[in-house]
Amino acid sequence: MRILVTGATGLLGQELCPLLEQEGWKFWATNSKIFDITNTKMVNEIIKKVSLDFIIHLAAYTNIDQAEIYTKNAFDVNHIGTKNMAEIAKKFDVPIIYLSTDCVFDGKKTTPYRVDDPTNPINVYGESKLKGEEEIRKLCKKHYIVRTGWLYGKGGKSFVDTMLTFSSLRDEISVVDDQIGCPTWTKDVAREIVELIKGAKPYGTYHICSLGKASWSEFTSKIYEIKKRPTKVTSIEKSDFPRPAKRPRYCVLESSCAMPLWDESLEKYLLANNTSTSADIKSVLI
Repeated sequence: MRILVTGATGLLGQELCPLLEQEGWKFWATNSKIFDITNTKMVNEIIKKVSLDFIIHLAAYTNIDQAEIYTKNAFDVNHIGTKNMAEIAKKFDVPIIYLSTDCVFDGKKTTPYRVDDPTNPINVYGESKLKGEEEIRKLCKKHYIVRTGWLYGKGGKSFVDTMLTFSSLRDEISVVDDQIGCPTWTKDVAREIVELIKGAKPYGTYHICSLGKASWSEFTSKIYEIKKRPTKVTSIEKSDFPRPAKRPRYCVLESSCAMPLWDESLEKYLLANNTSTSADIKSVLI
């Protein structure tokens, strides 16, 4: 098995690549510095030099607020870049896994979103990722589209690290309580992606996220409870914390596979001492 992984240095990529190695698969881990997916000519030139059996496309423009300002950049990466990867998968006739998001939905439901629910993104990030989904479906018969929730994990900036950083700086913190989602450990998603590579499920669209739901405020409180941090969490509404991009009020996904409860995975992650206290506070979505 020879696998191309884009976005390998991101949160999910850093968790997935060691699992690929454990399986004994050969993989080419890339990032934007060595493999610019928006540069069609560069992509085609590099791909000529390799032989592929599978593509895992994780690379994305993920800063939701910046996407509202730098709209072209978001669409270049999430739409055009994904189209380029889909063209490669089509050319080589190999399967492709595309990592998508809960932000393709508008958040108006009050029950978990199913894979066949209508999409209706309310921000540029969600729109650009949905365009990527459309390119994958149009160009690649052999595809897996994986939508997931609020990812956290080791080796990068995540909400968990940011909240722990805050707890070392403040006695009290205000966190949004009227946005509901699925906190999901990257390790759990990575394991399921490995199963997809093995052909455990037919091609199609899947939701892979932890079971249960939480608000950002509840998520934060659970982090502090597990780590025994004394910082007080005060719940606020998202209108009290204005951001450039709109956020879905409710973006809980109905998982397509057996997954652990979100708080159980969070406890395993935190007690494994995976977290750092050097997160960039400004860069994480609240």
